[in-house]
Amino acid sequence: MHRSGTSAVAELLGELGLASPAPDELVPATGANARGHFETKTLVALNERVLATLGGTWSAPPFLAPGWERDPSLDRLRVEADDSFAAVFRRRPAVWKDPRNCILLPFWREVVGAPAAAVLVYRHPLEVARSLATRNGLRLTVGLALWERYVRAASANLVDIPTYCTDFRSVVDDPRAWCGDVVAFLAGAGVPLDRGPLDRATTAVDGALRHQRAGSDEVGAIGDSQRLILEALGAHDGAHDRWRPPDLGSEPPWVEDLLVLQRDLDGLGRAQRTLASTHAYRIALSVHRRRGRTA
Repeated sequence: MHRSGTSAVAELLGELGLASPAPDELVPATGANARGHFETKTLVALNERVLATLGGTWSAPPFLAPGWERDPSLDRLRVEADDSFAAVFRRRPAVWKDPRNCILLPFWREVVGAPAAAVLVYRHPLEVARSLATRNGLRLTVGLALWERYVRAASANLVDIPTYCTDFRSVVDDPRAWCGDVVAFLAGAGVPLDRGPLDRATTAVDGALRHQRAGSDEVGAIGDSQRLILEALGAHDGAHDRWRPPDLGSEPPWVEDLLVLQRDLDGLGRAQRTLASTHAYRIALSVHRRRGRTA
């Protein structure tokens, strides 16, 4: 899920020896991700187009029925995705980080096959929701709904893939031990890495960059379904030769209700930006301002 520490994890895996996209392909660092997002501009844009074709966005992903990834409406995107993936990842083994893949992994499994291994990073939903509120202005309830949708989708879509499940706190609290465990996991999955760069890799984690922290006294601030997910994933922390999704219960109806509203808001925002870019709008705005000055 977005804002769950996946950038730090991607940086660690790159430092440990997995190939990363070329620097000019990476999404630039921002105030929200001072060390960089470690996402590829080409594949982020393509994932956004896949989501748009399915009727959603990263901030309001649609509910997808099984088999959606074979829909004929995605045929042209599948061809483009195959070419783009090969162009971005010229060296292997590589690390690919994009939270949108929680939702869209079935599409990519159709295009390039299943990944050799996956690292499933989760974080307390309140920390995620607060971070989204700070970065994107999303309401806390929308952030919690997104956390539910993304984390459930990630768990379901990783079935049978070698997976290392981890709470982001484990990465920050002891990055050296975490890196050692992940190197051993990847070796078991057929992706051997040199343990030599461990010291250099662990300097990539700065605990001060974890701005949002949910206290132990805030357990009651999340819903029953979110507590169930946290407990289930916590019980599955560590390496899995083949991921078997834990029982996370059913997604509560309010999640879809809120994400439908968010999709509508996203659509209104896009329409407003399109209108604001038109010549007629700029003329009307100029006339309105002149009338205001002469009133």
